[in-house]
Amino acid sequence: MGLAFGETFDVYVSPIKFVDQTTTGAVSINHDSEAPFHYSSMYARTAKASNGKGGYHELHRAFDEIRVYNSNSIEIAYDNCDYLYTPLKCSVFNEHHYVETTITFSNDQLVIRTSLYNENGTMINTSARTDKMGIQWIKQQESTVIDTRGPLGSTTIINKPKEELPLK
Repeated sequence: MGLAFGETFDVYVSPIKFVDQTTTGAVSINHDSEAPFHYSSMYARTAKASNGKGGYHELHRAFDEIRVYNSNSIEIAYDNCDYLYTPLKCSVFNEHHYVETTITFSNDQLVIRTSLYNENGTMINTSARTDKMGIQWIKQQESTVIDTRGPLGSTTIINKPKEELPLK
């Protein structure tokens, strides 16, 4: 990527794609699907690109303007394509960058992957984070039963320790 003064750097950040591979349906994910757009917008001015000599230059010095679009704003600038169904194809057609985020979750694992594509549709950067889903055991409680009979009669105290497996 060369220095291009007097130009804009446009990037489309699609909503998160969630891929559910659970077999029990016991995992639920609640997340803002526009979070990658918000973070990309906040940190766009700190973006850097390779200078071809082993170093990096800041994009905001190479371009007059860095514009970050989401699924609502992209159609204002580029209304000639359906970004919800073919975001990579539309980004290539309109010659701008594209950021894709996919969250895949199964019964025991969560994988978050974000990829950046250039204006030719070539993946130029990707990042992934994998977390194993753990089980948090709930501490079992033992119960004590106190049985009192009569005005001056007997008192019985029964201690019942839990003998069941811990709950998940």
